[in-house]
Amino acid sequence: MAEEDAKAKSGGKGKLIIIVLLVLVLLGGAGGAAAWFLLRPKPQPTPAQLAAAREKDMRFITMEPFVTNVQSNDGSTHYLQVRIDLKTYDPKAEEAVKRMTPELRNAILRILAAQSADTLATVATRDQLRGEILAAVNKLVVEPSANAAPGTAVAGQAAQGKVDGPISGVYFTAFVVQ
Repeated sequence: MAEEDAKAKSGGKGKLIIIVLLVLVLLGGAGGAAAWFLLRPKPQPTPAQLAAAREKDMRFITMEPFVTNVQSNDGSTHYLQVRIDLKTYDPKAEEAVKRMTPELRNAILRILAAQSADTLATVATRDQLRGEILAAVNKLVVEPSANAAPGTAVAGQAAQGKVDGPISGVYFTAFVVQ
C-alpha cells in the first residue's frame, strides 16, 4: 500500500511538472510573439503618405485688404489694392499671424508702397513681391535665432524660392492698380 501511494504521488508530481513546463513554454511563446509585434521596426511612410498627411494640415489665412498709394514714372499717384492669403501647414501659424497682424500689415504695406505703378503689371514683379512678402511675414512670425541677424536667413532663402517657416506661400487673391 505504501508503494501504491508512492507511485500515485510520483505520478502526480510528474504531471504537475509537465503542466508547469507547458505553461512556461506557452508564456514564453506568447511573450516572444508580443515582442516581435511590438518591437519590430515600423514601415517608413511613403512620400505620397507624407504629402497626404501634410495636405490634411494645410490651411489659408485671409488677411484684410491692403490699400496704398504708389507712384508712376510720369509723376502721377495711383493706388494699389491687394488681397492676400497666406498658406501654412502649421496649425499654430494662424494664431501667430493674428497676434502679429499690425506688424505684418505694416511690413507688407511698406513693401507694396515702395513699388512703381508702371512695373506692377508684370508677372515677374508680382512674383518678386510675393517672395519679399513671404520673407517679411516669416521673419516676423518666426523668432530669429540668437546667432543669426534677424531676417537674413529667411530673406536670402526667399530670393532662392526656398523658405523655411510657418508660412509656405503668399497668394494675391485680388490685385488692382488704378
